[in-house]
Formats: sequence, structure tokens, C-alpha cells
Amino acid sequence: MDTATNATKSQAIIEAQQTRIAELESELGKYQGVLDAMSDGILILQDTFFDCNKSACRIWKADKGQILGRSPAEFAPEKQPNGRDSYLMAQEKIRAAAEGTPQRFFWKDKQGDGTLIDTEVSLKAVAINNEQYVVATIRDITEDLRRERKRTILYDRMEGIIEKRTEELKSSHDALKDERFYRTQVEDDLERADMELSQVFETSVDGLIVTDNKKNILKINRAFSELSGHGHDDIESKKCFEVFPCHGCDGVHCMASTRLMGRDRADYETDCRDASGKTVPCSLTATKLKNSDGVPIGMVVSYRNITDYRQWVEALQHSEALHRITLASISDAVFITDDNGHFIYISPSVKTVFGYTEHEVRWFDEISSLLGENFYDRTRLAAFGEIRNIELSVCDKLGRQHELMVNVKKVSIQNGTTLITCRDITEKRVAEREANLKQEQLVQAGKMVSLGILVSGVAHEVNNPNNYIMLNSQLLSRMWAGAIPALDRYYDDNGDFTLGGLKYSQARDRVPRLFDSVLEGSERIKRIVKDLKDYARHDSTEMDQAVFINSVLKHSLNLLANQIKQATYNFEVQYAHGRPMVRGNYQKIEQVIINLVQNSCEALPEKNCAITVVTRLDAESGSTVVEVVDEGTGISKTDLPHVTDPFFTTKRDIGGTGLGLSVSHKIVSEHCGTLEFLPRTGKGTRAVLTLPAEPHSS
Repeated sequence: MDTATNATKSQAIIEAQQTRIAELESELGKYQGVLDAMSDGILILQDTFFDCNKSACRIWKADKGQILGRSPAEFAPEKQPNGRDSYLMAQEKIRAAAEGTPQRFFWKDKQGDGTLIDTEVSLKAVAINNEQYVVATIRDITEDLRRERKRTILYDRMEGIIEKRTEELKSSHDALKDERFYRTQVEDDLERADMELSQVFETSVDGLIVTDNKKNILKINRAFSELSGHGHDDIESKKCFEVFPCHGCDGVHCMASTRLMGRDRADYETDCRDASGKTVPCSLTATKLKNSDGVPIGMVVSYRNITDYRQWVEALQHSEALHRITLASISDAVFITDDNGHFIYISPSVKTVFGYTEHEVRWFDEISSLLGENFYDRTRLAAFGEIRNIELSVCDKLGRQHELMVNVKKVSIQNGTTLITCRDITEKRVAEREANLKQEQLVQAGKMVSLGILVSGVAHEVNNPNNYIMLNSQLLSRMWAGAIPALDRYYDDNGDFTLGGLKYSQARDRVPRLFDSVLEGSERIKRIVKDLKDYARHDSTEMDQAVFINSVLKHSLNLLANQIKQATYNFEVQYAHGRPMVRGNYQKIEQVIINLVQNSCEALPEKNCAITVVTRLDAESGSTVVEVVDEGTGISKTDLPHVTDPFFTTKRDIGGTGLGLSVSHKIVSEHCGTLEFLPRTGKGTRAVLTLPAEPHSS
């Protein structure tokens, strides 16, 4: 009888335990639905992470094993955007939460593959089995529209435990003591899971509600109470759309359940109305709550206040608009390309630099089609991240040449990896060349001043002995003429004799010619020194002198006589009849003529080639013309448009500076004239200097 009674009691105990297990399983199913509904990462930590859900692994792109046992600072860059050290800031926040002050802040996280993301973090202290922990809730706000569909791995672990224990109980044929032991373990695990889920549910920063199939609210957490303005007592026997209705709820139908039709989960944004009637922008995640057989028994809805988020989005949109206005207002052309050079972004200012619209530039497809192949070193860019001050010469839409200063930098903007800025420095380079030309002209002017001083001194030193030669030669010539009668008588009486090794019969006619040659040479020295002094004297700025072209040409040819003699056997000068005259500066016009004749001499390949200089008066146009025609090597078609450009020369290897014709062209322009270079049929060049003639020139 006692044995039967004991068996009956044991059976009653077993049935009571089975009932308790069923209740815990049902409660676990509810909390599991809560975790499934959460899109945020949940982590439990003390000094390091104790446990986490799948959302945390998804957000950080790391396995659970890579997270547990590590500190939060290991999933963050060294510095936060505010400049603070990530490790120190994390410790400070965790310490404050552990001391009872919940923390909520924005945080820069580093995913397992090294990608940086922005997250919103909440920290709150909890007690589990008399142990103090900090629950961290993280939300990836970088890709807010992509949410994790599975919130926690805790349910899988508990489900595995339940399945394992259940199988053990079903297959167990051991004694009642062993069966009771196993059931006790299951109860402990379920109670611990229930406690953990309850803590997670209560500490979530999102408002959470659990309803049955009739939309009656079964449970809410503290965050939902704060968000909706309703306490736990206010929601008794009420439906979700009666407590915190969202846009679309009409007092009969629930918008969340409508969106769940035909699916297990729905994410959307809407406006909800709290207890005071105030509109609260929210992001909702609704998830079906199912029993162990997969039959829906209700739903879990997560609410997140996105008022700050919408303000942040508006601020970003305003910032983007501001950046676009800034880019549109600068003169530099800005491009963003991918690794292959395909355009991602083109600034509106591209038309200013290249003459193409943004749409026309996109037809080029790649930046190399616009700026040329390999205009920067990709290896160097990869090593240093930036290459500055690349100078390029490109043509715009109209074929005009532009000089650009290009900077290239590695970036990560949308799908773009390379930022390229182009600044048009064409005007700057022209100004620099003009400044260099002015400097060269100043140097040349300084040389001419020095030459004038030197020539004045040399002319004085040369003229003195030359005067002695001229005077003494005349005296000796007269003495020789006076001695001729006596020498003739001596010759008649005694026959031929020698004077200084020369027979008198030969010397009698030759010596007078020698004296004439000496006098002629002295006169030539005197004339050359005078012309040289005139050419090298201080350059007058007077532009209203009466300048006779034939006279300028004669003086110029006197200075160039030796160079002409060495260059050609065939030099001819044809002076215009009368005295053609122009108004201007004598020395400057002389400088132009000397330059033209010098160039012709240097262009002759051999001395048999000819040079002809002609002056004439063009009565029809009222101009005085000087032509210098040579049979030299000529000027190529490609060089002809540039012969008067500053620093352009084909004789740089023999010391040419490219300034002669440039300065000459400037001088002619100052005199309102023209200077043309015309290729001749066959070979050679014809240089034509045209200046306005004075009306009375004849």
C-alpha cells in the first residue's frame, strides 16, 4: 500500500514538473520572439564581452568567437571623430553605466574586415544571478535600411538545450532520480534563459510590445512606456492600436498586422501618436510570434524614435547641398573616378576649364580620354595617397591650348576612389613668361648700358692712335711726293736702286697707293667707331625723332660689315630714291634692322648664297618698307607662327635666347608698323619691315 502511494506521489511530482517545463517553454518562445524582432546588436560585458547576439556579429562582421572575451575598444579605430582615444572613451562610458548611469551615444566602430561604420550605442547595468553586467545595445546607422533578421543566438542555444534535454527525457529509462535530475537541469536552463531574455527585453533602447492574435497587448518594456507615455497599468485589456496607434491604424485594424500578412517580418517608418496626442516619428519592426509548431500566436513590435535621425538626415542633405554650391562656385574642375578612371562625379566648373558641359564630358567615359594616358603614376599614388602639382597641356573643346595644374588624391566617396582637381594656369604661365621677358630685357638693357660705357672708353683709346696714323700718314705722303724729283734724278743718273728692300722703279708708283690705303683704313676705323658709339649710347625713349631709313641702314651695315663678309660673297643693297623718313626712335629701328640682317647671315649654309637688302617707299599705302631677302635654310611651316614668340629659338644649341625677334616685334608694334616673315619659293626667307612714312618723304 505504501509502495503504491509513493508511486502515485512520484507520478504527481513528475506531472507537476512537466507542466512547469511546458510553461517555461511557452515563456521562452515569447522571449525568443522578442530577440528575433530586435535589429540591434546586444552584448553583455564586464571588462570584456560575456555574450552577444547575431545582430552584433552582423554589425561587426565577426564571429561570436571573435567577439567574446575582447574589449569594446578592439572593435573601434584608435581615435573617435571627436578626437578622443577610443579605449579611454569606452572605459569611461562602461564605468558610468556600471555605476548606474545609463549611457547613450554615437560611436565609430570597426568591422572585422576593417570597414568603419557609425553606430548608436546604449549602455545599461543589469544584475544576472547576483552578478553585475553591462548590457550594450548597438545600432548600425550607416545602413539603417538593412536590418538583421535574426537578433540573437541565445534562442538557438536554448533551443538546442531544450531539444537535447527533451530527447534525453524521452529516451531515458533510468530511475526516477536520474529523470528528476535531468528535468531539474532543464528547468534551471529555462529559468536562466527566461531571466536573460527578460533583462534584454527590459534594457532594450527600443520600445517593445508583445501581443496575441487579437492584438491585445500582453507585455511592454520600459522603453515603450517612455515612448508612448503609457504605463503598465494603462495598457491592461487594451489593443496596440488603442495605446500607440501608427499612421494607418483606424481604431479597428492594426497597421503592423496588415503589413505582416503573407510574411514573417515587416520593417517600415511611420508616425505614431503618444498618450498626449503628440506625433512621434518611429521606425517599426513587426515580427510574427509562433509556437513550437510554427503556428502564429501573436506578434512582437519594436518601436524606435527617429526624430533625431530625421533631423540628422535633413542636416546631411543641407550639408550636401552646401557642398554642391561650393563646388559649383570654384573655378577648378573637380572629378571623382573609380579605379579604372570612369567618372563618378564631374563638377559644373568643368565647362570653364575645358569648354565641355558635364554631359559632354561623360561621353569621354574615362578621365584619360580628357587628360591623356598615364598623366599620373598609379604606383606613386598608391604609395603616398596623393600627387600634387602635375603640369599638363591639353586642348579645350575649341582646340585652344590650356596649361593645367593637376592634383590627384586617393579617396573613398560613394563608389569613387580617386579625386582629381584641375586648375587652369594658362594666364599665370603667360604672365610668368612676360615677366621673364621683361627681366631679360632689363638684363639686355643693363648690358647695353655697360656696352655703351665700354665702347665710349674704347672709342677714345682707338681714336687717339688712329688720329696719329691719319696725321702722320698725310705728312709722310706729302714728304714722299716732295722727295720724288730728287729720287727720279738719282734714278736717271745711277739706275735702279732699292728702298727698304723694294726697287725704286716699283716703289715710285706703289708707295702713294700704300699711303692712300692707310688713310682709307684710318677713315674706316673712325667711321666704325662713330657708328658703334651711336649704337651703344644710352637708349632714348623718345619716339618722335625724324628717322631716315637709308641712313639707319647704312650705319647698321657698317657695324655688320665683318659679319656680312664672313657670311656671303653676294651681298647687295638697294636704297630707295630720295630720303624716306619715319617718326620713331632711331636706335630701336636700327636694332631691328641689325637683328634681321644678322639672322639672314646666320641662316646661309654657304658663302655663295646671297643676301639682298632693299628700302622703298610704298606711296599707295603711305609706308616705308625695308626688305631683307636671303637664300638661307628658310623657316619651317610649324616654326613660322612662333618666330616672334618670347624664348622661341631654333639656335639654342649655339647660344640663341629666342628674344631677338620677340623684342624686334615689340619695337615695330610701338612704331605702329608690321614685321612679316614670308617663305620664298625654292629656299630662303623674305623679312618685310613696314613703318608708317612721313607725308613729306620723297
